[in-house]
Amino acid sequence: MTQDHTDFITQIQLLISENQALTKRLDEQMNLVAAQKEEIQQLRDEIAVLKGQKPRPKIQPSALEGSKSKDKEIKPRIPRGKHPRKKKKSTLEIHQEQFIQPISIPEGAIFKGFKTYDVQDIIFKPSNTRFMIARWQLADGTYVCGELPKGIYGHYGPELIAYIINDYYACRITEPLLLDKLHQRGVLISEGQLNNILIHGQDAFHQEKNELQPAGIEAHNQIQTDDCGARHKGKNQYTNVIGNKWFTVFATTDSKSRANFLRLLQGGKHEYLINDDAIGYLKGLNSHGFLSGYIALSKGDKFTTQKDWQDFLTSRNITQAAETRLVTEAALFASIIENGIPRDLGVHGDDAGQFNAFIRSLCWVHEERHYRKIIPASEQARIDLDQVRDKIWAIYRDLKVYQQSPNDTVKQVIEKQFDDLFLRMETSSATLNKRLRITHGKKQELLRVFERPDTPLHNNCSETDARSAVTKRKVSGGTRSDEGKEARDTFLSLKQTCRKLGINFISFLKDRVSEVFEIPRLAEIIRQRSGRTQAPC
Repeated sequence: MTQDHTDFITQIQLLISENQALTKRLDEQMNLVAAQKEEIQQLRDEIAVLKGQKPRPKIQPSALEGSKSKDKEIKPRIPRGKHPRKKKKSTLEIHQEQFIQPISIPEGAIFKGFKTYDVQDIIFKPSNTRFMIARWQLADGTYVCGELPKGIYGHYGPELIAYIINDYYACRITEPLLLDKLHQRGVLISEGQLNNILIHGQDAFHQEKNELQPAGIEAHNQIQTDDCGARHKGKNQYTNVIGNKWFTVFATTDSKSRANFLRLLQGGKHEYLINDDAIGYLKGLNSHGFLSGYIALSKGDKFTTQKDWQDFLTSRNITQAAETRLVTEAALFASIIENGIPRDLGVHGDDAGQFNAFIRSLCWVHEERHYRKIIPASEQARIDLDQVRDKIWAIYRDLKVYQQSPNDTVKQVIEKQFDDLFLRMETSSATLNKRLRITHGKKQELLRVFERPDTPLHNNCSETDARSAVTKRKVSGGTRSDEGKEARDTFLSLKQTCRKLGINFISFLKDRVSEVFEIPRLAEIIRQRSGRTQAPC
């Protein structure tokens, strides 16, 4: 081989190496530009809102256009006319019967009974009652009077109150439209009176909502969680969603930190506890050794107010933001366990840091969305990306099979598929390779179903629950008072929980407002039913 030929080969290898480096850099820059473009648009929208202008509208594609996304399973289409149908007449309550005879009956006709034909209708009309309350004067000048029936709120009966609450919170009708609707039906009610019915005097409902979370966790040692944006008093806040197959609770706060999430698990209590669980929490996070030592000096102490807790942190010279956050999380974690939440509680959601507590598992659908955002820099990169996404959904389907019938053989096969894809696979895209390694770092959380077969693989339940809060925000805007915020969270929680338990929400409202209590408390229903099934949401 001549020197010229050797130099030529060296030049070719150098050009190939430079080309690969440039391709890698192009791939990284294209995805970086895409991420920056998205962030710039978010900042523009935020600036527009601050200026009192409208942000860029986000118009989602219609469901009628069909879905081209790979994050949905393809289900076999049922031919028209072959859908299983329910027998409506078997559950239809008949309120009255009318007998219809022919206009003329020819001579010699024989009566063969009646052919039924059911017609459904509904009657909307006011039903106003004037109570004549007897007054009896006693010898000392005082009076003995009759008492109004239960469920009367001011001058409005329980049927009307339940109708108003259901229309506003469950049917998402705005207050102005609801007020106009009532006026058209002949109900004399002012805007202020309507607002009072919707917001004030709901302590009994708030109490029933607070009972849901402990009962739901007791029934099934697994929760799913998510959050969405909210508006309160003209400021951005966050509506947190916690639930499982038995219940759903909403709580709107001004923070989405892990400490805030732990406070929500306290179920309304405000308590900080120093014990072995708090010390173990700090050690588990590999925090500074002196933190657990400082905390151990006050082992057994309990603080029930924010002021007392802050005074304690100051006395222990724990003042830096990071240290305060870790110690606060530890004290909240210990208090939660002290009040009955199991240490092995399963927490399922996306990879947001605030949900990283207890036994965490991650949603496969959320993880796959990271891959949909990748922009391939070449045709080969596009092919590689499609192959990776196909393999992700293949593993997902195998996990669903394992979940139905766990066995070690399938487990080993899936673990090998996982490592082959996310650890060993090399593609032509540097961005895709980086994302594969990031996903492999979440192996334990994504494959939590091997340890706990009842662990969900997706977070669709929480996202569906959160959608009701998002829709309510879009229709009615934000809340303007703390009582309004609490009422919205409470009735959304009760509505979603009633739906999961198969209870008619307006019937539930009528039962509670009229104080009949024929429907047991929702927490009691959860405890009664939970022994019959353990299927995950």
